[in-house]
Amino acid sequence: MTSAFLPSHRVLPIVPEPQPAKGAAPAAQMAEAPAMARKAALPAEIPDTPRIQQESLPIRVLIVDDHEIVRRGLYTVLSEQEDFEVVGQAGTANMAITLAMQLQPDIIILDIFLGASSGLDIAQQLQRGCPKTRIVILTSYSDEAHLFRAMRIGVHGYLRKSLPVSELLPALRSVHSGERVISEPRAITQVLGEFERLTKEQERIRSGLTDLEIELVRLAAAGCSNKEIAARQFWSEVTVKRKMQDIYRKLSVTDRAQAVAEAMRMGLI
Repeated sequence: MTSAFLPSHRVLPIVPEPQPAKGAAPAAQMAEAPAMARKAALPAEIPDTPRIQQESLPIRVLIVDDHEIVRRGLYTVLSEQEDFEVVGQAGTANMAITLAMQLQPDIIILDIFLGASSGLDIAQQLQRGCPKTRIVILTSYSDEAHLFRAMRIGVHGYLRKSLPVSELLPALRSVHSGERVISEPRAITQVLGEFERLTKEQERIRSGLTDLEIELVRLAAAGCSNKEIAARQFWSEVTVKRKMQDIYRKLSVTDRAQAVAEAMRMGLI
């Protein structure tokens, strides 16, 4: 037979309460006196401050496009997201600038063409009037000139209208967090190519070499002798030697091999 062990019950004796002596203060008063003394000695209680839970504010967006169907589509997509709030829509350049100045949104989604107006011209104006607003170009064009100008202006995003919603929303969130976003690999390749070209141009300016001198270094790197270079350029060998000496001086080197190595290090050839 199994048995269950239950906790034992202790029987406590009943002790009669002590009776106050004759003329003594009642027990309630005696107990109250030390309590009042303690209360007086302690600082005043500070009421508990309720915690204020600050919910993250939605990303405020202004949509600018001269096609109503595009504006409505973007409005529908963004309104379905808890972290986005469409604060305005504009279909013309003047309305876009007016609303942007009034609303100071977090992001402006801007078409590259607004009828006869250029979205890039508007972007340039808004960069001055709304310095805290991040501008995202949303376009159906992939023209290289527009892309490079947008980058020079300083827009934060250059996105294609063909971008799926699953990629558009993360791109806008990235822009809001401070990143710059380009939607398609081809555009990224174009930007990187332009960056490389500008870097080489800066290095060329810093080196002091002319385009002709860089071409001479390139021929030297290909293994051409002074005589061969002279024949190609219709110069004398003395002229080639003199020009190579100028190159050595500008690159702070002493011979042809060092000149080639330095030009390669600088990305000039």
